[in-house]
Amino acid sequence: MKNNSQETVAGTVGDDVRTVHRLRVIGEDKHQAVCGATDPSGVTDEWLRAVNCPACLTADSHREA
Repeated sequence: MKNNSQETVAGTVGDDVRTVHRLRVIGEDKHQAVCGATDPSGVTDEWLRAVNCPACLTADSHREA
């Protein structure tokens, strides 16, 4: 079984569609922003856009290979 805990995708959190976060895949259709951004609804949307959240870009928890 593949461990998705380190897999990340780009996406938005809640209604803020301008800030694109690095989202950690935590389950099927479940994501968590690397920077900790949250929304009460828990909604995240995966996008094919470049990450522009400064906190996600500088997070030590993810290193590009």
